Amino acid sequence: MISMKKLVLFFLMFFVLVPIVHAQEAANLKTDMIWERERLDQEIVTVKSIYQSQLENYLYQDKLYRIAYDQYQQLQTLVSIEDLTQKGKKLGLSRDEVLISYLDLLRLNLVATEGIELALKTEYLTRLEATINYIKNHQANLNTLNDRDQVIGALATFTNDQKNIGKLANEVLVLLSVGNLQMIHDKALVIKKDIDTYLAEKGTLSLPEIDRASFETNRSLESAKLKLDAFWVDILNRGDGSNWYLAKFYDDLPRTLNPIYVNLSQSISYLNELLSI
Repeated sequence: MISMKKLVLFFLMFFVLVPIVHAQEAANLKTDMIWERERLDQEIVTVKSIYQSQLENYLYQDKLYRIAYDQYQQLQTLVSIEDLTQKGKKLGLSRDEVLISYLDLLRLNLVATEGIELALKTEYLTRLEATINYIKNHQANLNTLNDRDQVIGALATFTNDQKNIGKLANEVLVLLSVGNLQMIHDKALVIKKDIDTYLAEKGTLSLPEIDRASFETNRSLESAKLKLDAFWVDILNRGDGSNWYLAKFYDDLPRTLNPIYVNLSQSISYLNELLSI
């Protein structure tokens, strides 16, 4: 997705170098961005649908595995051992399939969320892609195995290697949550500036009731900004995320985000009041 900085530079270059056609080029670029966002949104919907279907299959395979395990415990025959091995393999393949789709869904949402600090977005996209590639390789290898010991070994290796998948997912979910609040703040700030311009043109910006409402709006937006800035700085100062510091926010996310949410809710209410005065 084209960043705002690149977009602005693109417009400036065409404004200076090709003044006759820059408006048409800008319109084309805007259209391209809209289409790109629509394609991304559609891809998210598609992957989500695939993930839900795969999850249902995984739960079914898990049920079959549990039945095979109970039979093995009772019978202890070669046939029951073989059946358990094959059921375990299918369950492992299904598990890999679900994880790939789930992590890909996180990846797509991470790309689509504009409010996340670029350094963090780049880092976590890299980590997600590396994990997805590992799981794909494991899935391909597991699919070739039939020997019981090899199947068990492959499943055990995966469990040991990827024990932090849950933490990685939780960290991305935290970034998505804070990123969405950042987007709301940024858009509210733009709307506030547009409202100020509109009221100034009407000559009502200096009226006492409007001045007070404008002041409260600015104060709530600034308070949200300070909290968001502090969060991003804190996370960026923690380094490469190897200590899973960000994951610690997941269980306490409502309490962490509630003050920001309150500020933004106030800001939106004040904006509505400004428009109604």
